[in-house]
Amino acid sequence: MVLVLFVITLIAAAMLGVVYNVTKEPIEAAKTAKTTNALAQAMPKFDNNPATDTVTCMIDGMPIKVYKGTLGGEVSGYAVETMTKNGFGGEIKMMVGFKPDGEIVNIEVLQHGETPGLGSKMAEPGNVLLVSFQGKNPKDLKMSVRKDGGDIDVITASTISSRAYVDAVERGYKAFQNIALGGAAVNEQHAAQKEADTCKVVVVNEETGVYYDVEASAQGLVGPIRLVVRFSEDGIINDITVVEQNETEGYGARITDPNNAILASIKGEKACDLKWSFKSDGGSVDGISGATVTSKAYMQAVQSAYTAYQSYILKEQNNE
Repeated sequence: MVLVLFVITLIAAAMLGVVYNVTKEPIEAAKTAKTTNALAQAMPKFDNNPATDTVTCMIDGMPIKVYKGTLGGEVSGYAVETMTKNGFGGEIKMMVGFKPDGEIVNIEVLQHGETPGLGSKMAEPGNVLLVSFQGKNPKDLKMSVRKDGGDIDVITASTISSRAYVDAVERGYKAFQNIALGGAAVNEQHAAQKEADTCKVVVVNEETGVYYDVEASAQGLVGPIRLVVRFSEDGIINDITVVEQNETEGYGARITDPNNAILASIKGEKACDLKWSFKSDGGSVDGISGATVTSKAYMQAVQSAYTAYQSYILKEQNNE
């Protein structure tokens, strides 16, 4: 019986290997054709092969690919293969085409798992999400859906899908900025990583679980703001303690209040799910009234702490 089972398993494995080899090239060819078609639909006219002129950059920990199109030797536009993990049905991938000045030409959805007849409408020509972006420059838009105070219309009964679509476009625009507009977002990312490299991470074992206390700092209105952010193992912000600050009494100094507006808006949230900008700008964070500079510094320190937390967790995983 053992011999029979072995022979059956061997034959099955061989058949799977044959099927894989037979279908590998057609699958890859289909993927390439889909990408080529999306480039043609999303970008301004080009006479080069954008697939041979690409740069991949990491935005929010995700690999985003930027294709450059040229016409007559001059840059005609860019296409960004972007993504989000926040869809109702999981990961969404799309191709966003930009003119050299950042105006969006078109958006082609490459992959999604959204509900048919609802969120799936994001892939239809002329859908309300596409119309909200097409012919506009993201720098002139509040990049969130209207019910969150932004400029983007939503697909009826598909708010989560609509938010995910906006998230992917915003990430694509960051990548476009990195490559086409001088790398402002990249510079910010490098600065955050540099700051995070100096952060101190302490592992705390308690009865309720394992926590990571990360000390980070940023320059406030008056001087440095130093705080400790406690993360749970799944990246939730459990608490933030300010250990040093010299901000204005009654204004920026309110960051020491245990229920200050910034902490209240992010405590208990997964850091990876937050948009690190103020709600007035379409983000996830409330600011302290009359203390914008202090609020931005506080938020910057928390971001540095989260980057340090991510780096620490990654090192732990690699050492296992």
